[in-house]
Parts: sequence; C-alpha cells; structure tokens
Amino acid sequence: METAKAIKTIKVQWNAISGRWTVTAFDQTATESSPVVHSLANWAETQADLTPVRLVLSACNYATHWVSLPGVSNRHLARALPYALEEGLIDDLADYLIIPAGTEGKKVRAYVVGNDLIERLLEECELHHLQVRELIPETQLLPDQGAVMQRQNGGWAIRIPGVFEGWVIDSALTPVLESLFDHESAEQGAHQVTGLKIMAAQLDQAQLLKTTLESSFAGIFTDIELLATDGVQQRNQRLQGKLTNLLTGRFQVREVVEDRPPVWWRGLAAVAAVWVVTATLYLFIDNYTLKQQSRQVQAEAISLYKSLFPGERIRSLDRQIKAKLDGDGDADGAGFIGTTSVLARVYAAQGLQKQVQLMSLRFNDRLQELVVEVRASNLNELQTLRSALEKEGLVAEVASATNDKDGVKGRIKIGGSA
Repeated sequence: METAKAIKTIKVQWNAISGRWTVTAFDQTATESSPVVHSLANWAETQADLTPVRLVLSACNYATHWVSLPGVSNRHLARALPYALEEGLIDDLADYLIIPAGTEGKKVRAYVVGNDLIERLLEECELHHLQVRELIPETQLLPDQGAVMQRQNGGWAIRIPGVFEGWVIDSALTPVLESLFDHESAEQGAHQVTGLKIMAAQLDQAQLLKTTLESSFAGIFTDIELLATDGVQQRNQRLQGKLTNLLTGRFQVREVVEDRPPVWWRGLAAVAAVWVVTATLYLFIDNYTLKQQSRQVQAEAISLYKSLFPGERIRSLDRQIKAKLDGDGDADGAGFIGTTSVLARVYAAQGLQKQVQLMSLRFNDRLQELVVEVRASNLNELQTLRSALEKEGLVAEVASATNDKDGVKGRIKIGGSA
C-alpha cells in the first residue's frame, strides 16, 4: 500500500513563453529564497518509473473567484457556479474545470482552471511515467485561519477570505488592493480586514508592507501581525490535512489500492506450497525447455506492451492485448490498431523505408494519440510522411525535430490532440 511518505510532492508551473512545465521540489534544500527549479522532463528522468506524485499547481496557472449564490444549497453548488461565472470567463464553460472549495460568510470560493492545461500536465506526467495522485491549488497551502499575505517568488501570495485569493507581483500589489477596496466602502466599514498576518523570511519586507497598508489603506487593514518565516513549516502542516483536489470528474484518479490485513494461515500455506512444488518437480522435467521459451516470449510481450502503452499497469496481458485488438480496430483509422494500420500503409506506399526509419511507438489510450519516434535523412522526409498521413484522414504533426550527425531525429504525433 502506498503511504503519504512514499508520495513525492512537487510544485508545477506552466511557462507559456518557454512552452514547458517547470518543477520546484518540496524538500529540505528548497526555500523561498533559493528554490530548486527544474524542468518537469529533467526532474522526471531522476525518478523511478511509475513514481507516485502529488502536484501543487502554481497560483499563476489558475484563478480563484468568490461568488455570492443566495438560495443555492450546497448540493447544487457545482451546477450553479459555472453559470454564475460565465460572464467573467473568456472561453466556453466547457473549456474550464470549476471546483467549489468552501464558503466564507455568504460567498462561495471557486477554483477555475483550463481543461487543456490539466490535460497537458497529465500527458506530460504520463509520458515520463509519473503517477499523479493529487493536483492541489498552491494557495491551499496558505494558513487557513484569517487573512494572510506571504512573501513568495518575488511577490505576495494573498488570501483575504471572501474577497481575494491568489499571487500578486510587487509592482501590481497596490493597484490590485485599490481595485478591491475603494475609499467610500472603507469609510463605511464595508470591507474591513482584521487579524491580518504578514509572513516573510526577512522581517523588514513584512514591515515595509505593513507600513504601505497602514498609510494607503487606512481603516481597512487592522490588527496586523508580522511573522518572520519562509512559510515552509506552515506549508508542510497544510500538506498533512485535507486539501482541495483538482483531479475530479474526468480527471479523477481511478486506481484503488487495497489494504488487506495479514492472514494467520499464510505461513502454513507457504510451507504446503513448497512441498507441492518439490513433489511435482519431476513431472515437469520434460517440459523445462518449453517453459523457458514461454517465459522469454512472455517477457518480450510485456516489454513490447509497456513501450507501446507507457504507464499502463499490466494485470492480465492476454486479456489486455485482446481488448486492444477488439476495441481499437475501427475502420476510420481511430484507435491503436486503426492508426498503426494506416501508418504502415502510408509508409509502404510512399516508399520511405530508406529515408525514414520508425524507431519506436507509444500510444496514449486516454488521448487516442500515437507518438512515433523517427530518424530521417532530412526534415522534408518527415513532412512528406506527415502530409501523406493527413491525406488519409488522420491528424498529424511533427512534434519535434533535431539535427544530428546521422540526419534528423524527430517525433510525429498522430491523432488525439496533435
């Protein structure tokens, strides 16, 4: 059974400029002043296959809304929230995951994140053989008592219950607060924040923010407490409690690990099993060679299946292979069998055997996407193969291509979200 200690916790952030996921490791060497940052691909290379991970999603990659829904019961919140937020969203409601996460007074907190972002993250983890157990919003790790502002990554992670939750860069802090608290409402006491905690590794940073709040937002922030801390201890305490998990609905983790108590007769059963094996050993001498060959074939089949369908657990190899063959052989080219059959037909028809070598295949069952590692003499040959696949009705793209001494090494994605 997997325990909480066996699951590794890392912070992930999507960088739209570089087009990649970055990772901040939550360990003893990572602090707010000197975070240990890697790309997700490089970090995953140092982990064992099928490592279970708990991901903390950067506050830069989602939005938090406080919504007033009078008359809506708790069991109907999940259905009512999307329509209450619809006017404030850029894309269609179907493009977002909207999760209710508690209430404050008469307002409901909702986390909003793009479905495409979660799919891209899960695909990247699956590609590098990581098993994602949870996806937690970063602001969930802030202390859950009252209002708090915590120094973090050149800005401030802020939670003011019922008003605002998120991360704000230093230069935008004053405009953001001014948009939340206007002078008229401050004079009337409509928005008064009491018991605010300001947390920073260096106390002078917290003192500077306190001075700014007392001078620019007089009457709004009262009873301000300063704490000299990097927030690591508070974060670890929050990780031990129950937190909102964004992996719900179609992103929910389905795998169940059973925890069965020990059985008293297992020791006797082990002794009996040894006796049976010893007593029947001579009956199988003539079949020894056949068994050796059978094991070798089984091992090769398992290795091939893992390479084609990475990250998928093998429970019954024969049944799983039969399911792939029976369920994927669509006439329109969908599924593993349909896609690979069209690829083989196009590859032979174009006469690309000498110019393009197919090195390996990986099939993403959830996205219905085939990833083909290829080596070609030049980039034009890859584009020729891609164009031929598209003419056969498949969606295809050259996902990557790099030059080396033997030509071009690349990757083609076929089907799915390619």
